Amino acid sequence: INLQTESHFIRYFLEREAAKVVEDTKIEDEVLKKIYDENKEFYTFPEKVKLDTIFVKEQEKAEELLKEVTIDNFNEIKEKNDEKTDINQKNVDDNFIFITDIHPAIAEELLKENKKSAIISNLVPVQEGFHIVYLKDKEDSRQATFEEAKETILNDVKRNLFGQVYNQIIADIANEKVTLESNETKEENTEK
Repeated sequence: INLQTESHFIRYFLEREAAKVVEDTKIEDEVLKKIYDENKEFYTFPEKVKLDTIFVKEQEKAEELLKEVTIDNFNEIKEKNDEKTDINQKNVDDNFIFITDIHPAIAEELLKENKKSAIISNLVPVQEGFHIVYLKDKEDSRQATFEEAKETILNDVKRNLFGQVYNQIIADIANEKVTLESNETKEENTEK
């Protein structure tokens, strides 16, 4: 066994032992609720939006389409002019998505919009071309309920506990008194 392999074995052993302790630890709902109540500002959902886009590679064409597109004719113009090549991008479902999961340039324009439903008045440049963005609907950011945040809080507590247990196991091993017996000491001990 080389030093690197030995190091991996030691780390694996320490992580396994720490994980056992964490798994065997019962964390009461009251503890999780207290953490939630003291840290509510950390448990929020970002703004959500429903949107669709028309992607055009050339700026001049995108500017012309932006002038003529409306909420009523968006789908018709998209069908004729959308230049997306990825089938997954073309087939937009009508679900809400977190604004934090959207391309930053599109998200920035959406955050400027006050209406719940609108064609964004600016083209959104991306590396490959330009997007014309249709904001279909919007939900404001909101406070997560305890039930919604509970799993996240539990995972955070377990992750912190794991780190503490892992470090404690290392400290316990480091502080253990180890005495090596020589052959003479072994013989003396067996004679007694």
